[in-house]
Parts: sequence; C-alpha cells; structure tokens
Amino acid sequence: MKLVTKDDNFFFLLGSMLVLFFVSAVVHQFKDDAQDYVLALIVLCMTTSIVGVHRKQVFYRSWYALMITVVVVSGVISLFEDYDLSLVTMFALLFFVLAQTFSALKQVMMPKQVTLNQIVGSICVYLLFGLSFAFIYLIQLELFVAPFNGLENKPWMENLFEVIYFSFITLTTVGFGDISPTLAIPKFFVFLEAITGSFYLAIMVASLVSSHLAQKE
Repeated sequence: MKLVTKDDNFFFLLGSMLVLFFVSAVVHQFKDDAQDYVLALIVLCMTTSIVGVHRKQVFYRSWYALMITVVVVSGVISLFEDYDLSLVTMFALLFFVLAQTFSALKQVMMPKQVTLNQIVGSICVYLLFGLSFAFIYLIQLELFVAPFNGLENKPWMENLFEVIYFSFITLTTVGFGDISPTLAIPKFFVFLEAITGSFYLAIMVASLVSSHLAQKE
C-alpha cells in the first residue's frame, strides 16, 4: 500500500473538510447552541488543511497563518466580549478558503499526468467551491434583512451547517427549494454558484480525460 507523502497534500485537505462537514452536522442536530465547538472545529480544520502545504511555499503558509490568527482573535472576542466581529471572522474565513481554492485548482490543472493526488485534488476544489459560497451566503445573512427563505436570523455559527447544505444543493443544481433567496444580490450568487458547479464538472472531466490520454501516448 502506498504511503501518503508530502506530495499527496490533498488528502489532508479532503480529510479536514469532511470532518468539518460531518461534525458540524452532528453539532447542529444534537447541540445547536455550541458555538464555541463550531469555532474550534473550524480553526482545527484550517490548521490541519495547511499541513499538506509544501514548506517552500512561504507565501501560502504565511497567508494561511494570518487568516487563522484573525479568525481566532475575532471569534474569541465575539464569543466572550460585547463586540460583534462576526463579519471580520467570516471575511477572514472566506479569504482563507478562496486562497485554498486557487492553490488547489492550480495544482490540479497544471500537472500533465493524472495521479491519485490530482483526482483527490479535483474533489477538494469542488468542495472548496461549495464552502466558499457558503461563507458568501453567511456574510449576506449579516448584511441584509431576510435575504433567504428558510434561514432564521441567528448567530452565523448556528447557521453554518444549514448554509453549507444549501450551498452544495445549489452547486449540484439539485435545488430542493426548502431554502431560497429573496433578494437580488443573493439570487445573483445562487445562479453564479450553479453555473460554476456545472461548468467545473464539465471542464474537469474533459481535462482529466485528455491528460489520461496524453499519459497513455
């Protein structure tokens, strides 16, 4: 059995995101008021996801470390002080996920050979798209009044799993309708996510097939 090495960096990222999604669901179902647990889980996920980043990539490691610091400081202040820094926390999380998405997409699209790490990376990029739009929707919940039907006005960490669920339902263009946008700007990001999900699958499948054929030749 092949051991996971530093070149298999996407395994760290995929594992941390799957743990985040599952434990968020468990917390949401059985302990909906556990905001501190959710924040700790997000920080743990962010920290674990950079384990696979190569040490020579100083810029990415420094950027990720800065975002983690901002999330921890602003989150702790929001939980234990009277200041509400939810927007600061969510924007830091969004920038972190976008940086991860860009880095992962570049690594997936550039290699000429199709490897297991590249396939796992393509899955990670798809999940990162959904997570990025989830934080965009959470920010809109803070900025606008009732931007979505089916989502209550409560702290963003309590809405996290519901928004992640809605984001991936939109990304896969399933659209159950239990949550829906009511304002123009949220509607724009909803159909933008649906288009992104559809085109990404088509482009990624074509890219992997062409790389595999070139590898055979």
